[in-house]
Amino acid sequence: MAIIVCVAVTTYWQRKQPVFKDAPKLISAMQAFSRDLTARGQRRPATVSLRELVSGGYIAASDVRAFDGMDVTISLTADETRPQEILIRVRLPDGSVTALLADGSVQGLPK
Repeated sequence: MAIIVCVAVTTYWQRKQPVFKDAPKLISAMQAFSRDLTARGQRRPATVSLRELVSGGYIAASDVRAFDGMDVTISLTADETRPQEILIRVRLPDGSVTALLADGSVQGLPK
């Protein structure tokens, strides 16, 4: 009985979690952010956080709701010639850190 309850609760919780479906919007936001910095004569940083993109009006908070409670940083310089470079770094609410690398792999990082 306990196993059935555990599976039911886990399944329910997973269905209630928002799913990120707006990758094109996120890419457009990153491009606009970079373009605006260049237009103002500012140097482009190596990374930008989702928080910065939302506060700058580049993407709506509702578009990145799947990442609520997480600290997400996106590389503006990573490319396929450096496969071990971090594309996206996510600090989860429990403090654990996960990274998506340029080669497409996902790695857990030390806290």
